[in-house]
Amino acid sequence: MLHKHIARHAKRYAGHVTKYLYERDTILATFSVFVFLILLGLIPLNFYVLNPMKIALKDFDFNDIAYAKLEKGKYDSIDRRIVVVNTGHLDRAEIGFLIEKINTYQPKTIGLDIYFTEPKEPEKDSILRESFRKTKNLVAVSVGYWDEHDFKIVPNNFDDVLAKRGYANLIGEEIGTIRFYSPFEEVNHEKYPQITSAILKDFDPVTYEKLVKRNKEEEVINYTKRVDKYQLLEAEDVMTDNFDTTRIKIKDKLILLGYVNKDNPNDVEDKKFTPLNLKFAGKAIPDMNGIFVQANIISMALDGNYIKKTPKWLAWLVAILIGWIHMSLFIRYYLESHIWFHLVAKLAQVFSVLFFAYLGIFIYEKFQIKLEMKYTLYVVALAVDVIYFYEALVTWMHRKFKYQTIFAHHHHPATDANDKHH
Repeated sequence: MLHKHIARHAKRYAGHVTKYLYERDTILATFSVFVFLILLGLIPLNFYVLNPMKIALKDFDFNDIAYAKLEKGKYDSIDRRIVVVNTGHLDRAEIGFLIEKINTYQPKTIGLDIYFTEPKEPEKDSILRESFRKTKNLVAVSVGYWDEHDFKIVPNNFDDVLAKRGYANLIGEEIGTIRFYSPFEEVNHEKYPQITSAILKDFDPVTYEKLVKRNKEEEVINYTKRVDKYQLLEAEDVMTDNFDTTRIKIKDKLILLGYVNKDNPNDVEDKKFTPLNLKFAGKAIPDMNGIFVQANIISMALDGNYIKKTPKWLAWLVAILIGWIHMSLFIRYYLESHIWFHLVAKLAQVFSVLFFAYLGIFIYEKFQIKLEMKYTLYVVALAVDVIYFYEALVTWMHRKFKYQTIFAHHHHPATDANDKHH
């Protein structure tokens, strides 16, 4: 008897959701939500007065919560394969001496995340140039940019002595949070590597070949290592051998040279917004130096710990199906139980946002799969407001053109009472 009772109530509640599911108005109202989202996407990025919502949505990802609040990666072990050396504000000659000193420890690869644009003091430039010429295991950074059609590399003052290079650009730098990067770009009809790809080619060719075979235009960065999970040395300590060589080993390791500021959070020089930022929405201060972003990319590749990104069409398909079901439920209460409409709609929206946000985060954290749920959440959040606009439009069309709609004879009780009073 109990199972029949449960089945009967389940069927009844399912009927509440699906009663208007196949109505033309339900389908068109759902479609209207997506029209609104598309129109929002067409607003020019520099049209700030009308587009604060677009900017906010563009730099928000619920999966950031997995890093910022659920502390994904906090308990990972220290990556002993990589040593970061803080170059601070060394001049060119000092950087040259530092590279030569590091090479005496026999590292496998040295990655230099410092870019030199134009000639400066000839004597110091000469010292740095000679250091580059002698260091065969050095991989240096380039800077690229997109012109109207192609990706271009900005000439480097030391290009003639830098055989191994890669561009430093990361996807999203112009907008905000760094969640993706492009392993390769086409330059002059040839595949040109990002700096981390170039480093991997020198440090671990097997891992590099696996990256090439993935053949991805962009990869999701899996921030498996927080800053304290990388071994960090100061340039001065390296130059004076003032560090524990039994604890931090340089021989056969990957050494990354770049600017690091770990003491002053307000020093934003060469800092990026990442999902590790504790303020996952409305970020104000960048949280990670670029050298550690590059280190995370390398750690991810060495571990084969890539995030599997589901295609965008799947995210939109999920959003359409979930939005359609919610629209059917909302319309049912809007037409038949309007007194309960707002309560049911708000409860459904809150429950759905929490459930689907958690579902996406859970899948991301446990299975390393990025299922984009934000489109679903946007649709659910906008559905109620769209119903009002849609009703106004179709009732006008009904009066003007005899358009057939389920909203044609809909009257709220409060409205009827006011009419009688007048």
